[in-house]
Amino acid sequence: MRNGRKLVKHITLSDPLSGEKVPALSLDSKGGLEFITIPDRALDIYRLSYQETMISHTNEKAGISPRNFTEQGTEGFAKNFFVGLLTTCGLCNAGRPCEENGHAFGLHGCISNTPCTNIEIQEEEGKATIRGIADEIHEDGVHMRLYREITADTEKDQIFIHDTIENRSASPQPYMMMYHINFGAPFLSDKLLINGQFSYIENRDTGCLETKEQLLRMGAPGSEKHEIVYYTRSNMDRGITLYNPDLQIQALLCAKGNGLEWMGIWKNFLHSPYAIGIEPCICPGLGRVNARKRGVLVTLLPNEKRENIISLSLNKR
Repeated sequence: MRNGRKLVKHITLSDPLSGEKVPALSLDSKGGLEFITIPDRALDIYRLSYQETMISHTNEKAGISPRNFTEQGTEGFAKNFFVGLLTTCGLCNAGRPCEENGHAFGLHGCISNTPCTNIEIQEEEGKATIRGIADEIHEDGVHMRLYREITADTEKDQIFIHDTIENRSASPQPYMMMYHINFGAPFLSDKLLINGQFSYIENRDTGCLETKEQLLRMGAPGSEKHEIVYYTRSNMDRGITLYNPDLQIQALLCAKGNGLEWMGIWKNFLHSPYAIGIEPCICPGLGRVNARKRGVLVTLLPNEKRENIISLSLNKR
């Protein structure tokens, strides 16, 4: 609550594909942070604005309801990829579709289209916390659980995403996870400045090593004909800053976790969608088959847990 007023409200969104009304939660701090999160989509964040300026990118033509989704190649994920501030990729696959042991894994996995149960909302002066549990279950006995907690501090204009991932299967299971955190216009522009410490920068499609200058080069809408994706290592404890000099708005993105050793940069400088993704991840999003071949695939033992904390701080300079 803030001055006796509730920060979080229950709303509905209309799915563009089916017309279905999808429950959502809206946080409005009146002049600071505003965002919408969707319980039926693992509490992913549909949009975020700051001081009435849109920070994220939302594809309003994409599906919202998880009932649109089937894990099929690239199509299942793409149909429901609203981009948003946060799309969670995983938990059994992140990145390219692949097939292993008779199971076909779709692009970026299932978790972003998995509904949460046990939704809780807790408010205190200037802060709100939303909790939920998402279970990714497959017919072959695989059961991966995501405990998610999103806390907004409206006094400091900060968002914290605290996740605990547990292997509830009876056998060891591969674990892949990527936080597809996306920024769009007007915050994103060809003048956006990104700063951070980077070591090792690989172009996903060519496999070639690139320079920091290439990694951080921005572009206007329509300046590229296709997406460009890099995988890099960065000190995410210190974080990545994104600064728009025209708007004088700065975002600081930090990530802490047992195994969040990689980061993807998704540059989609098309006319639509025009977006950039900063993606803390367990390993490069190449799909689990390629991750296994490269020796970077992580495995969780039965009942083993991992914790990740993602934070986003916004300020006007």
